[in-house]
Amino acid sequence: MNHTMYGYVRVSENQSEETQVQAIRAYGVENAYVYTDAQDEPDFPAYQLLLEKLQPGDTVVLKSLDRLGYTYEDILTEWQRITKKHEAAIVVLDMPLPDMAGALNGQFLSELIYDVMSYVAQTRHDFKHKKQSEGISAAQSRGVKFGRPTKMKLEEFEKVKEAYERGEISVTEAAARLHINRATFRRWVNRK
Repeated sequence: MNHTMYGYVRVSENQSEETQVQAIRAYGVENAYVYTDAQDEPDFPAYQLLLEKLQPGDTVVLKSLDRLGYTYEDILTEWQRITKKHEAAIVVLDMPLPDMAGALNGQFLSELIYDVMSYVAQTRHDFKHKKQSEGISAAQSRGVKFGRPTKMKLEEFEKVKEAYERGEISVTEAAARLHINRATFRRWVNRK
């Protein structure tokens, strides 16, 4: 059975697709099998069409791994879709990897790469979460309060509201006195 090599190109607004197309064609993908999407196209129609055509044993050639998505999670999802669901190989030209097009060897490498990418994604997520927690702790130690402020006394709001309704203070001043934003103050005033 003949297997097809497809190329996939995704370009940003200011990018030229030519660099990616040339690299993919130099790898041996025929022009008729190169699919191109612009970054601003919703749902990436060329990519969806490529997925519809993929058969087990086919190969998808990319210039770089980030052509599959914006985040590690997106990339992992699409990697799985291509390698598991469609049983196709992926060749990433900017990554120095052995050829993954071979059946058993390719499947092993594909799973290994997926595991490495999953580990990197999880590590980045954990690191970001840790840094965020450290930042919150440091801010709290400096007295910064997080979350919704405690509910103010009803009398305080009523006094400010009455002054606002008499025209003695502006929305901005009323909100500042209550330590809330103007939209919240307006919403509270308009409650029945």
